[in-house]
Amino acid sequence: MRTYKLITIVLLLAFLLGACQAQPVVTTEPQQAPTTAPTQKPTDIPPTEKPAEPTKAPEPEPTAKPTEPPPAPVEELPEGVKAILTVNLREGLKWSDGTDMTTKDLLGTYQIYWAQNNAVWTHLKDIVIVDDHTIDFQMSNPSPRALRLILRANLPAPYSVYGEFMDKAAELRAGGLAKDSDEVKAFLDELYAFKPETVVAYGPYILDPASVTEAQLELVRNPTGYNADQIDFDKVLVYYGETAAAIPLVLSNEVDYATHGFTPSDVEAIRSIPNMTIIGGPTGTGPGLWFNNAVYPLDKTEVRQAFAYIIDRSEVAQVAMGEAGVAIQYEAGFTDTAVKSWLTEETIAKLNRYEMDWAKAEELLTSVGFSKGADGFWLDDQGTLIDIELSVPSDFADWLGAAESAAQQLNAFGIKTTVRGYPSAERATTQTEGKYDILVDLAIYYNPPHPHTSFNYYLNTPRNAPEATDNLPGFGWPWKQTMADGTEVYVPDLLTAASSGLDFELQKPAINQLALLVNEQLPVLAFFERYSTDPVNLETRVTGWLPAGDLIYLNGQGADNYMAIQLLNGTLKVSETGDGSIHTVWPYVQPPNYDLNQFTTTSLLANVGTLSYPTMFPPLFWYIWADGEYVPVIAESYSLR
Repeated sequence: MRTYKLITIVLLLAFLLGACQAQPVVTTEPQQAPTTAPTQKPTDIPPTEKPAEPTKAPEPEPTAKPTEPPPAPVEELPEGVKAILTVNLREGLKWSDGTDMTTKDLLGTYQIYWAQNNAVWTHLKDIVIVDDHTIDFQMSNPSPRALRLILRANLPAPYSVYGEFMDKAAELRAGGLAKDSDEVKAFLDELYAFKPETVVAYGPYILDPASVTEAQLELVRNPTGYNADQIDFDKVLVYYGETAAAIPLVLSNEVDYATHGFTPSDVEAIRSIPNMTIIGGPTGTGPGLWFNNAVYPLDKTEVRQAFAYIIDRSEVAQVAMGEAGVAIQYEAGFTDTAVKSWLTEETIAKLNRYEMDWAKAEELLTSVGFSKGADGFWLDDQGTLIDIELSVPSDFADWLGAAESAAQQLNAFGIKTTVRGYPSAERATTQTEGKYDILVDLAIYYNPPHPHTSFNYYLNTPRNAPEATDNLPGFGWPWKQTMADGTEVYVPDLLTAASSGLDFELQKPAINQLALLVNEQLPVLAFFERYSTDPVNLETRVTGWLPAGDLIYLNGQGADNYMAIQLLNGTLKVSETGDGSIHTVWPYVQPPNYDLNQFTTTSLLANVGTLSYPTMFPPLFWYIWADGEYVPVIAESYSLR
C-alpha cells in the first residue's frame, strides 16, 4: 500500500504543479473569504496520512549480526485473487428510515452491480463481509480504476429498500449464471420496474419528492444524516437549467454556485456584480473532433492530420471559452498538464504539435490525390466535393461555439463544412450509433486522474467499437494498428496494459504507445482543456468559503467537488442576509421522466449535480488531489494486502 501511495502522490503533485503553472481563471477576489466550489459541467468525485520519510543511507553492517526474529508469514490469497482491499465503515451511521448502515448494505449493492454488469466486477473475484463494519474486496485485476470505483465512485444503497433484490442478485451470482442469461435479464426487468415513492438516504439532506417541478427541486435536512449537526443550512435548492437558463439566475443573485460552461460574455457579466467572483482551474476535460472511420475520406490519416493543421486550436478555445479555454499543445490523447508525468522525454520529442499550417495541410491532401476545385473547395481523389457535417450538442454553448469556429476555419481553407446541432439528451445514442461525419465530444477526459481514463473513454466500446456485431460501431476506428516504427498493436490490449496493477511504472510503456498512436493517427483531435469559470455568490445566502489559495480548490469540478467538501464538513455557513438555504442549478431529469430507484438510468437521485448528490449520499472517501490521497468520509479507513 505504501508503494502505491507514494507513486500516486508524486505523479499527482506533478500534475497539479503543472496545472498551477497554466494561468487559472481566477477572478477579482473579495475582501471576505473568497470563492466557492465547482461541480462538474453537465457535459461532459478527517486526517490524512503523511508520505513516508525518504530512505536513509544504510548503516555499516556490524561484524557480528544480532539474531533477528523470523519474517512474518506471507498471507496466502485465495485462488485467482491478486490483492485484497479492506474497507472499514464508520460506526453509528443511520439511514433516514432509522435502520443502521452496515456492510450488508454495501455487499448487497455490489450484488446488484454484478447483475448490471458494472465495470467494478471486471476487477473483482469476490466480496466478503468480515463484520458489520468491515468488508474485504478480493481483486482479481487490481488497478487504480478499481480503487477509484470502490473507494469513491460506488455508494451503498439501503438493504431496507432493496433487500429483496440484493438477495436475489446474490443467489443468481452464487448459482454461476451468466450476466446475459434469461434469469438475470428477468431480474433486471423487475429491478428497473421497481419505483420507490420515498427516498432513503444517509447524508445530511434528502430529496423531497413533493418539491420536484420542471423549474426546481429541494433537498431538505435529514437530522440523523452524516455530519448533520455540523451543517448550517436547512435546505439545498436546485434550479433546473443548462447554460442558457443558468446565466439569468446567476446574474439575478438566485444562485450561490454553478458549474456550467459559461461564455466569455457571461463571465464578464458575472464579474461586473460586486458580490460575485469566479473560481477557475483545470478541469481535465475538453472537447474535440471524433472522426467517423466509416465516412470517406475521414478514414484517411492524411485527411485527419490535414484538419489538425487547418484548425487554429487557440482561436477555437478563445471563441468557445475565452480565458477559460486553454488550447491543447501535445495532442497526446490526455491533458497537457500530465504529459511530463507519464511520457518519456523520447516520446514527448516525437509528438507532433500540429501548429496551424495551411501549406502542410495542402501538401497532405494533394499527397492522396485531392485537389481544389474552381470554386475554391476541395475535391477528393474521385473528384467528389468534400462536404463535412459537424454534429454537436446544441445546448452545450461552449461546444457549439467550438464547432462553429472550427467550421468557419475549415470553410475558409476550402473544406465545405456545416454544423448540425442536436439535443444533448441524445448524446449517448449518437455516440454509439455512429450516424455522424464528425462528432464534437470529449477528446480529453482526466477524471479520475490517469491517462487510461481519457484513452478508454473514446477508443473503447461503446464509443469506438470497430468489431461490434450489433450495428453500434461508434466512430469505428480500427483496433488493429501499426505504430510508426512498424510495431503491430491491438488497442484493447494496450488499454488493458495501461491500467493493470497498482504500479504506475509498469503501465507507462503502454501509455507511451497509446500517446504516440493517437498523436500520429488522430482518431480524435482535441481542441482545448476547459478551465472552470464557476460563479460564486459571496454574500447573499452563504459565507465561510476557504481562501482562494487553499489547496482544496485543486480538486476541481469533478465528483470530488470542493464545494461539496466544504458544505459536507460544515465550513460553509449561512450569511447575515441568508435565509438558511443554499442555491445551485443543474439540468436534472425532468418530471415525469424520472424515478427514485437508485439503480436506474432515469434515477433523479443521481442526477441532481455533483454538489447536491453527495449531500444525500456522501462518499466512502474523498480523493484529495493536492495530497494524492483518499480521505475518509463515511468510511474510517482502508488497507491493501
